[in-house]
Amino acid sequence: MDIDYDYLIGISKDAVLYTNRKTTNILDGGYSSLYMGKSLEFHDLKDYTPGDDITSIDWKCSSRTDSILVRRYIAEKKHTVLIIGDTGAKMDADTRKGDHKSDIALMTTGVLDYLLGRQGADVGFACSGRKGEVYTPFLSGGNNVEKLLHTYGEAIFEDPSSDMNSLINATLRAFPTRRMIIFVITDLAGLRTVESETLLRMSDKNDVYFVCIDDAPLTGRRVYDRVGENYVDGFLSGSRTLKKAEERERNGILDRFKLDALRNRIVFEQIRTASEVVDSVITMFERGRSGIYG
Repeated sequence: MDIDYDYLIGISKDAVLYTNRKTTNILDGGYSSLYMGKSLEFHDLKDYTPGDDITSIDWKCSSRTDSILVRRYIAEKKHTVLIIGDTGAKMDADTRKGDHKSDIALMTTGVLDYLLGRQGADVGFACSGRKGEVYTPFLSGGNNVEKLLHTYGEAIFEDPSSDMNSLINATLRAFPTRRMIIFVITDLAGLRTVESETLLRMSDKNDVYFVCIDDAPLTGRRVYDRVGENYVDGFLSGSRTLKKAEERERNGILDRFKLDALRNRIVFEQIRTASEVVDSVITMFERGRSGIYG
């Protein structure tokens, strides 16, 4: 899994994550919110009202006026970002270009965490494992990138029957009140399981981004079914009729999901090869800023 960190460092200043939630402003990294009380950056003075912190009264300025003035400050709050990663035997398969889907999933997780960490966001991770859902705490920094990749790398092949819809709903139940920016890394089979009602619940309070990793087709030469653990019969894998039917099925899944994503203001991006990961992440950020959904 090769990541060009020099390139990442060079673009990190331009790779800005945006949120459109009413509780935040469109700012780089953390978002600034106006609060009473002490913080790092002075904002302005206001007339005292009952309930204000009396330690914030500016007595010198108040003495020059006919009213009691209170200092207000800008309190910096961080984005809370959750990455949900798909797991299971299907993630051990290849893309059309011959890259391992698991490598692309791990690389995408690492690039997201790296860029978001440089913006000061707190990033957590969720996936399915052998014993159920796995969660990491919301942290930032270089050590967090390693921790997330280690967690994902250990769990990615543990659950052979991962259900993305169930995982997302379990995660929403685990964080019922927290407002987040959610990234989901999955594949076409994962998209097929995600229900419209689930997307509606996700996007009700959160900004949501979906990454779909490409999958090798059923038809072709010497096709191996990773989930079924056998080679696809040569007669079937070479069938033109089956190939057309498979393309219709793929396009149907994508069209349905893109329409649901558009309705729920969800950003969607496909990744077909490892070399596209960094640029695809940047594209997602830009689409989120521009409000281009589906």
